[in-house]
Amino acid sequence: MTPVHPDTLQALSTGIQAEVASYVFYIEAAKKANNDAQKEILQKLAHEEKDHFHILERQYDSLVKTEKWISTSDILKEEGLPEISEDMTNEHKSLIDEVTKADSMEAILDIAYRLEVEAYDLFHGAVDMCDTDEGKKIFTELAKLEQGHMILIDEMRKKL
Repeated sequence: MTPVHPDTLQALSTGIQAEVASYVFYIEAAKKANNDAQKEILQKLAHEEKDHFHILERQYDSLVKTEKWISTSDILKEEGLPEISEDMTNEHKSLIDEVTKADSMEAILDIAYRLEVEAYDLFHGAVDMCDTDEGKKIFTELAKLEQGHMILIDEMRKKL
């Protein structure tokens, strides 16, 4: 087996933190929604960020233990997915404060868009760093998911 490049593990680790931050953000943002439609979308985004966290956490674990990538579909079938703990949530207190201080849904969506762009840039950049086709595929999938979130947030902005 070829050892996993440290940059790949770092990208996964950074991605895990980014997904936790986005999850925490969307949970808090949903509390400030102006209507049920906004609340539902923000809760959906929180759920999807949690799924991304699960994917990254399992990939990281698999690479450290076996030096092998696993498919996203196999990850989501696994029992006992890791949970986002209160400690992890507390690490992102500044982001929660940012949401709390946001005085409009427009400001909240601006923060959301910023987080999605940061995640997209991270995963898109990781594609070129990755030395295996499996890793490139996973990071490409994650970048596309974040891009989908950017489009969804843009649609929400247009409805304000």
